[in-house]
Amino acid sequence: MRINLLGPLQAFGDDGSVDMTPAAQKVRQTLVMLVLNAGRVVSFEHLMDELWEGDPPTSAHTALQTYVYQLRKRFSLGNPRRGGVVGVAGPLLGTVDGGYQLSVPADDVDVFRCEPLLARARAEFGDADFVRARNTADTALRMWRDDALVDVRKGPLLQAEANRLKEFRASAHYMRIEADLHLGRHHEVLGELVEMADRAPTDERAQGNLMTALYRMDRRGEALQVYRRARERIAADLGLDPSPQLQALHTAMLASDEALLRPAGRLTAVIAATPTRAPRHLPVPRERLIGRASQLACVIAELTRPGRQGQPLVVVGGPPGTGKSELCLHAAHEASRHYPDGRLYARLVDGAGRRVPPAEILRSFLRGLGATEQELRLSTTDLSLLFRTWTADLRVLVVLDDVCDARDLRLLLPSGAGCGVLIGSRQRVFVSSSAVHVELTGLSFDDSLHLLKSAVPRHRITMDPEGLRRLTRLCRGLPGALFALASQLRRRPHWTARQATAWVLAPGYTDSDPLGVGIGLDRTLATLPPDLRSLTYALLAPGVPDRLTPALGAAVLGVSDQQAEDLMEALVERYLLRARHPCANGRFSYEWEPGIRQLTARLSTTPERMSHVVAG
Repeated sequence: MRINLLGPLQAFGDDGSVDMTPAAQKVRQTLVMLVLNAGRVVSFEHLMDELWEGDPPTSAHTALQTYVYQLRKRFSLGNPRRGGVVGVAGPLLGTVDGGYQLSVPADDVDVFRCEPLLARARAEFGDADFVRARNTADTALRMWRDDALVDVRKGPLLQAEANRLKEFRASAHYMRIEADLHLGRHHEVLGELVEMADRAPTDERAQGNLMTALYRMDRRGEALQVYRRARERIAADLGLDPSPQLQALHTAMLASDEALLRPAGRLTAVIAATPTRAPRHLPVPRERLIGRASQLACVIAELTRPGRQGQPLVVVGGPPGTGKSELCLHAAHEASRHYPDGRLYARLVDGAGRRVPPAEILRSFLRGLGATEQELRLSTTDLSLLFRTWTADLRVLVVLDDVCDARDLRLLLPSGAGCGVLIGSRQRVFVSSSAVHVELTGLSFDDSLHLLKSAVPRHRITMDPEGLRRLTRLCRGLPGALFALASQLRRRPHWTARQATAWVLAPGYTDSDPLGVGIGLDRTLATLPPDLRSLTYALLAPGVPDRLTPALGAAVLGVSDQQAEDLMEALVERYLLRARHPCANGRFSYEWEPGIRQLTARLSTTPERMSHVVAG
């Protein structure tokens, strides 16, 4: 089985001679989704979101099974380990828990052959081996026959992948041309550069390369005219000035700097200081925002405030399940046009609740900005210094999600006043006195009801107003729980409100964590020091009163009242408890944030479970 995605879809059988590309568009979409995620499980939900763009019909699951059956039959793909992860070599399409997994050799997919070539070209370029870099990038480009997935119907997931591959192709093209410029082949690439500059008049990289080629051909006047046109278009279209890098190139040409005539001279410095391409690391938001208009407007206003002095920094915090990540992603996408040099994104906690090392995040950021493999091998401190140096003159938006400690941020913040920082935090953190803090709480009942009703508009439960209201109350105003419930209802359109309520109230019915609260709570608990985890387990235990006091905590843990109060205050900082009015003795009482105790009382959130989560 061989699949070509870099152009019109082509799918060949084992002999490689007969084109077996499916004609039906949804079968083609299914095939491409599985191929692009080869070796990974693609959930039923993701496939249905792609095929029906968030509005699957009642027959969606049956239709999806039919499409997979057609692919298995067409390409002779076995299903050797139904219900388990496919672990056998060769082209196999396995049914696993919650989805499908395609196993196909990387050499059989043109995308997977092409991507390592560009990585190698970047490394060769960084090592000043421009001949090899040029040839390697050219080899990658020759795999393209047209735009990627050009004849495949694209839902939200495939459209995002097509955009990524478009940027990938442009990066390879720039790499090849800039290697040619380093080799003194400005005459050979002039035609391409003129076409690229005309096609993208605000692309400063294209304009700078054209200016350099014209200057080396003793056409300085034309090179300066290119700069004037670019400056006017950037101002008209974007309301911005040219970047410091392009201005520096223009200044050097005005001064007739002879170093620009030497391929290994000033041009090397200009390119080294300029990202290979503007990185766009932001994930696509998964859900619509409801009931967060004021908070979203606050975040966007701060990130895009005109005439701002200094770097905008916004911290979005709140209890598990309140939708911090979704709000950050929506706001970041809305503000992205104000940060033309790139949007960087990282989660500081992985799926098992372990903190991601800062060096790993910095390497991801710097790789997106065009760092060489040699630079990426630096120590953590040097990586942070390099990141600050590179962002000093850039306008980059940095989004850091799942922050658990302000100390985690020290190495990851950009230095440029034109950069913006957006933080999604599981803990109240102090980063800067100028930071704007936005704290999320549960949605109002009306907003919760509207969210659930709009997420499943044609489900039979919407015909049962009282049943719908009862389900809404069970979610305690948590968007995460509401969307988890809506996802289940979309998969089971035949359910009544009574069956849905039974599913929520009796998780042993089908699921140990029906509303998805346990995952977020587990990740939060995994980041806590052992004494705080012990306190949380103890206070969540059956029989412990809802009203918590330091005296109660002291009795449960066998510590002093002051120690118990300190631990409870630490849980307040982490959005697990909230403080109430002081008691007669002057000490505060505490209660769980809405939904945490009620929605996790049936989960196996125990030290044994937690040790498994922490161990990964």
